[in-house]
Amino acid sequence: MATSQLIDLKSIFSASPIIYSLLAMMSVASMGIWLYSLLSFRAKDIMPEGFRRELKRLLEQEQYDQAHKLCDAKENILSSLMKTGLTTRQLGPQIMIDAMKSEGKRAATAFWQRLSLLNDIVVVAPMLGLLGTVIGMFYAFYDVNRSIESINALFDGLGIAVGTTVMGLIVAILSMIFHTTLKYRVVRTLSLVETEALHLSSLIRR
Repeated sequence: MATSQLIDLKSIFSASPIIYSLLAMMSVASMGIWLYSLLSFRAKDIMPEGFRRELKRLLEQEQYDQAHKLCDAKENILSSLMKTGLTTRQLGPQIMIDAMKSEGKRAATAFWQRLSLLNDIVVVAPMLGLLGTVIGMFYAFYDVNRSIESINALFDGLGIAVGTTVMGLIVAILSMIFHTTLKYRVVRTLSLVETEALHLSSLIRR
């Protein structure tokens, strides 16, 4: 029983090896993007607690040069926002806030690009699967002069060809779940960072 199942899987894969290989690579890519983004985009990494406390202390004491050096020494989104705010503080509060918002959008670009890539996989995977099915059906119906035996083989071939659409839908659904959960993490974390940056910017005297 296990042997026949293995043979079936080989037959299914050999029917559209390129399509199945592409879909497999897309599923691995979406999983990799999701895991990497979850591990690299955490609130404790993009606005460390120790950095926040030290920066707040310097701002309360109006040690803006030291605060700027601290932001230069740290590589995270909050430090980028606050460095921009400290640089533009002499231009007025509105310009400072606008500059910080622009810097926040720039700093988060890489994370939004990953989300966009996941969304592209959601769109392309079912289309690629459907393409494999259509190509399989085209070759199955290409020969119109068929015997009864070949017609039976035709239906077997159609069943195998539909597998690419099923695989494409599975990859798209998984990628959609990854996209939704990651988007929630990105929006929630960026909101926390923006709130913290606005709070710290209120300590800057113009």
